[in-house]
Amino acid sequence: MSPATHPLDSSVNWDTDTQRKFWNTWDTQHLNTISEETRRRGDEVLSLISSLDRQRRRILEIGCGNGWLVERLLSFGPVTGVDIADEPIQDARCRIPSAKFYAGDILQMDLPNNSFDLIVTLETFSHVGDQPRFIELIASLLSDRGYLILTTQNRSMYMRNSRIAPPVQGQLRHWVTLQELRALLSSRFDCLRSSTVEPGGDRGILRLVNSRKLTGVLARILSKERVIHLKERLGFGQTLVLLARKRG
Repeated sequence: MSPATHPLDSSVNWDTDTQRKFWNTWDTQHLNTISEETRRRGDEVLSLISSLDRQRRRILEIGCGNGWLVERLLSFGPVTGVDIADEPIQDARCRIPSAKFYAGDILQMDLPNNSFDLIVTLETFSHVGDQPRFIELIASLLSDRGYLILTTQNRSMYMRNSRIAPPVQGQLRHWVTLQELRALLSSRFDCLRSSTVEPGGDRGILRLVNSRKLTGVLARILSKERVIHLKERLGFGQTLVLLARKRG
């Protein structure tokens, strides 16, 4: 099933103003306190950047919210943050004057081509109305052989999670599998590394995989941390994490 026909996809209004209103509300409710899961995704991104060579890079974060990750990215080079929600961007500008911030739909912005060496985007891809165009835009903004680090919801896991609420007005939702994500990127990028993080879900096979009984038995043998890492390596994480490089 393609992302465009996913049964939980939002069929509500895609216009920028409606999306901005939703994300302003969402950010107000969530971004003042960064969750453990969100920090874990941020740590994964920083680890991937640290695995690259040590040169400083011009960095763009798409979907930066209030800039909590931008503050950490600054140690790797100058950072620009973009988000469709204008209220958290105003907050970010006040708190982080050493970075640049822009509010608006990245697909409608006129940023110069080849102006970034690394683009980071966390949990934003599934909320983009035109994913192929989004990837083309990222490729155009990156310098030759520039890097992309992308995290997004793992459709295979989210479809099997009973706690996920239906989308509301202004919330686009186009989850993808790892295979679909790789296919979308394949025309412009080489995928260097992929993984999943944050095991979760309670339907279908996940009812067994994430059962307390099975997890408890394995934890006595391997330790809780190793059980989590095993599930992530097997693809049972709810978040896809991918490092790719633009073809020269």
